[in-house]
Amino acid sequence: MRDFTFTIESEINSTKEILWQHITQMKSINAELFPYMRMTYPVDMSEIGEREIPLQQTLFKSVILLFGFVPIDLHNLRLDKIDIGTAFYENSFSLHMRYWKHTRTISERNGKTFVKDEIHFAPRISFAGNLLLLLFKMIFRNRHKNLLKYFGKK
Repeated sequence: MRDFTFTIESEINSTKEILWQHITQMKSINAELFPYMRMTYPVDMSEIGEREIPLQQTLFKSVILLFGFVPIDLHNLRLDKIDIGTAFYENSFSLHMRYWKHTRTISERNGKTFVKDEIHFAPRISFAGNLLLLLFKMIFRNRHKNLLKYFGKK
């Protein structure tokens, strides 16, 4: 089993607090994923950032929809840890992934706010890994582009 990994970071025109509220709402996650994907979620899990949620267990199963309507995967969303206002540590699995580890952190440096995504994954079909790596990099570049568009440029 081969592990694939990448990191992307962007400076965001926002405070840490406002950015945290935004990135922990499922509607905002779907806005970031637009137009490539959308995730389904139960109404009671529409936000995860400002409340206590169970850790290290499946919070919910999400159907991953290509272009917002074609089902392509079933994602079991699990969080290992949440540092409220600063980071979440996802450790999920799906029909296509042995594991999907996504760490998203918010930091401030020199009066600027940054969001960083670090992804580690292992596909169940190992030969698809390099193609998925390219695809996921494209999707996360798009996510950051959508964040920058939402918050505006400095």
